[in-house]
Amino acid sequence: HQFQPESSFHLHQFQPHPAFYPQPALQQQLFQAPQQSVGTATGLVDDTFGGSEYHYSWRHDGNRKYTWGQANRYCRGLSGGWQPISIESAGENDFVTKVVQGELLKYIWTGATQAGLVWSWPSGGAFNGIAWSHTGGASQPQPDNREQGGENCLAVLNNFYNDGVKWHDIACSHLKPVICERK
Repeated sequence: HQFQPESSFHLHQFQPHPAFYPQPALQQQLFQAPQQSVGTATGLVDDTFGGSEYHYSWRHDGNRKYTWGQANRYCRGLSGGWQPISIESAGENDFVTKVVQGELLKYIWTGATQAGLVWSWPSGGAFNGIAWSHTGGASQPQPDNREQGGENCLAVLNNFYNDGVKWHDIACSHLKPVICERK
């Protein structure tokens, strides 16, 4: 005696509940390799201040952290003239302080680098050193160039040394998120 399914039930009609199986778009999102570039014009601007637009890497890349060189490539990889932030005024520094505190960040990269004893911004704007910390890892005022191999990149640290939100010279190999800026 052979089993004969009822005519109203066919196995090919079975559809699993969608909550139990990832849909194709979700599968692509879950299993695709992460993108190096965030994308094009839509959704890149997280904030504006003083005529500049700002993009916060951590809001777009799953909280990845970058060496300074990687952060620089990340910003420049965004379409449309982005680069790591240049903090060129007290007002812009206050803006960055509020972002770092409001987003509960420990630190961020800026675009500033040192060549010899001269610090410069990627924008070419004046570097005025308005927010160097009075302390650091060696309890010395910043910049202190304390790490072997040099500290040639500038990060904003959030009360890392009980000093508030301040600028620190850092070895460029450390990992941090970045604020990108477009003027």
